[in-house]
Amino acid sequence: MIMGTGNGFKFVYDLPENIKNVDQLNSLIYDYNYNESQRDELQGQPKLLGFNGPMYNGTKILKSTGEEVVIIRYELPKKQEV
Repeated sequence: MIMGTGNGFKFVYDLPENIKNVDQLNSLIYDYNYNESQRDELQGQPKLLGFNGPMYNGTKILKSTGEEVVIIRYELPKKQEV
């Protein structure tokens, strides 16, 4: 589980299985999301090369600490049928 904090929130990143650690995540960052029409939770979230996102995926309570965290999801793009 990869976690982060910012904008007064604690985040858990829901990433494709091939991203297993922070170093892999960091190597894919090419920019940061700042779009005022999107939720506060998405402001400042990394944009990853080759992935859709960041996307808000609700909140959950961590079993280990009881803290509420925001889930930020990234997905691989679906292949376009020709």
